[in-house]
Amino acid sequence: MIAAVLITAFNYGYSQKQFDSAAYVQFYKNLYPGFSIDTVTKLKNLSAEEKIEGLSKVWYEAKFNFANFDLVPNLNWDSIYRIFIPKVLATKDIISYYQQLKNFNQYLHDGHSRIYEPPAYFIEQTANLPLQFRLIDNSYVLTFIASPDAAFNVLKKGWTVSKINNMEVNKYICENVSPYLSFSTAQDSVARICNYEMLRGAKGSKVTIEFRDEMNKPITLTFTRIIQEDLPLLDFKVLPGNIGYLQLNSFNDEKIVKMFDSLFDQINTTSSLIIDVRKNGGGSSQNGYEILGCLTDKNFYTDISVMRSYHPLERAWNNNPVKVKLNADDWKPYKGKYYNKPVVLLTDAATYSAAEDFTAAFKMMKHRKIFGQPTGGSTGQPMGYALPGGGLGFVCSKRDYMPDGEEFVGVGIQPDVKVDYTLPGIREGRDEVLDATADSLKQ
Repeated sequence: MIAAVLITAFNYGYSQKQFDSAAYVQFYKNLYPGFSIDTVTKLKNLSAEEKIEGLSKVWYEAKFNFANFDLVPNLNWDSIYRIFIPKVLATKDIISYYQQLKNFNQYLHDGHSRIYEPPAYFIEQTANLPLQFRLIDNSYVLTFIASPDAAFNVLKKGWTVSKINNMEVNKYICENVSPYLSFSTAQDSVARICNYEMLRGAKGSKVTIEFRDEMNKPITLTFTRIIQEDLPLLDFKVLPGNIGYLQLNSFNDEKIVKMFDSLFDQINTTSSLIIDVRKNGGGSSQNGYEILGCLTDKNFYTDISVMRSYHPLERAWNNNPVKVKLNADDWKPYKGKYYNKPVVLLTDAATYSAAEDFTAAFKMMKHRKIFGQPTGGSTGQPMGYALPGGGLGFVCSKRDYMPDGEEFVGVGIQPDVKVDYTLPGIREGRDEVLDATADSLKQ
């Protein structure tokens, strides 16, 4: 009798736990943490376990989150992972370890999927020279000198590079630059080398370059690497024939929208407009669309995004575990500003990311033309994650394509009028793309 009473009391005093969906979601959210940037930690090496952990993170974050595996259909990601296990274990320091991670990640062939060494090391290596180049007829040709410093006065556009640090230039790039690049297309790779990576190194370090002048005479010069200043977000001037020339160099700061708005009345007095995004590496697509919204009085479509989700239960049932949802948005002009005269866009391989989103939307507008070179061919949403020793990884988690269905990731957006650069044109100080565009507008 006493036992029966105890059992009854126990049953009445106990209630089964109820499923808490909010707690469930929070628990799984905690399994996928964000990352923080640590600019102080500077380890010299990692343990074998940490090295495997980091390589495995790059592997599985891409395995489940990379949006563009179909663009590298012959890639066996699991097999490449196994090949790199002994490579990362054999590294002698943290820098060589992160070089191996970069080399592994490069197999994704995606410019928005990147590996960065710990910031304390990365910051040390972000110095450069204020010079840019272009690959013409297999020669790296000097095209841009962005410093009034007397040390660079001797240089002339059109000189070619034959050696870097006493090493033949192609050999130097193959050994010191190419293995660690993240890129989506051939033109993307070349643009990164020419604009950012070829001469990058530690602040205050020296780099010796052997140039060849107009007479093919060798000229050897040594420079000190410095931290570069960014180009101005926006620049505007009026060319002969009352042609407006607007350079949009970055969409990384919303200030560019206010700058454009403040110049609109002046821009609106021109008879036609050239917009130049050849040096625009991206930023926020929203900033670009704000400007495009003043070039039309009609709604325009932006990129179509592929929103992908993974369902393990469907995999357990031998069904397709991947579901996709297409997200298409249109932009409605709302500012009451409308530039209703001819507009032409200039693009290049360095036109990238949000600048390509801008280009894609521009191309869909009627009576709009693009001059220049194909864009870099990479956009999307990078997702960040932490790596051992303070490093950072990013993987492209979103696929985009043009409003008419055309793919440009891994290809680039093709111009309507392709204009090539020439060595004589560069040596004469001409911008052949801009010249061809201005001539077209005058006609």
